[in-house]
Amino acid sequence: MDNIKVIICDLDGTLYQDRQYYKRFISHLLKESVFEEFEALIQAKADAIIEGKDKFLLGHLYDRTMDLTGKTLEERLDIEPIVNIDGHFENYLDRKYGFIGDGWSIVFMLASQLGIAKEVVDRAFAKVREEMLMPEYAIEVNEQLVQVLGELAKYTEGMYMMTNTARPEAIDFTKYINLEDKFNIIHYGADKPFGLMEHLPGILKNHHIEGSEILAIGDHGYNDLYPVKAIGGHTILTSPYDIHDHVDWSVRVHTLEQLREQLEEVLVYCKKRESA
Repeated sequence: MDNIKVIICDLDGTLYQDRQYYKRFISHLLKESVFEEFEALIQAKADAIIEGKDKFLLGHLYDRTMDLTGKTLEERLDIEPIVNIDGHFENYLDRKYGFIGDGWSIVFMLASQLGIAKEVVDRAFAKVREEMLMPEYAIEVNEQLVQVLGELAKYTEGMYMMTNTARPEAIDFTKYINLEDKFNIIHYGADKPFGLMEHLPGILKNHHIEGSEILAIGDHGYNDLYPVKAIGGHTILTSPYDIHDHVDWSVRVHTLEQLREQLEEVLVYCKKRESA
């Protein structure tokens, strides 16, 4: 990755980590619903997916348009995976499909399968986001990683942060992690992968670069990385979990410290280019 001039970075699950929020998200989602008494069963389903013990694994897709009319709870939780064996997403870049790459997407999938109303999901989402910045639930951050991002901002032509989370639910995270001055442009509610696909031509044109000069970083390969990979860009998939997506990302890391190390290497090349 010696030719990186633009970096496009995700926020949630990428610049911080938290392995427990999805459990509280599910609890908030089910509270006072007809499914509240089955919380243990639904939590166990999420755990099994996260831990790789279910037939549906992180890295699989599912059909959002399945007719669930008259289905029992057990049938709704028995989700048929679509396995992307060839490692390409072209056939799945359609809102019909959902890609499960992190805890958020697991909970959103389960909410969809259970038929839980969007306003209920939105309230539960907002509540768990508030909790994630409380001392008792504090997210894991890496100050050295944030410092490296700040250094990269000096030696690259563009630093973009793009998150699918809307500004009201994301801005406090940006401030908490001290990211506001590390990126030239921050897009909230970015609607990735589709929003990223729409922005890429402008990024290429504005910076007069090729796709191979872009580095995308994220924990959700389908949303955060694939549009950049498709134009020849470099990618870093960062996730504490094993992602069974069959995609040949440039690098896979599991921790914030490993991500910092990778970006330190990119920074070295950027500095060399600047001094040449």
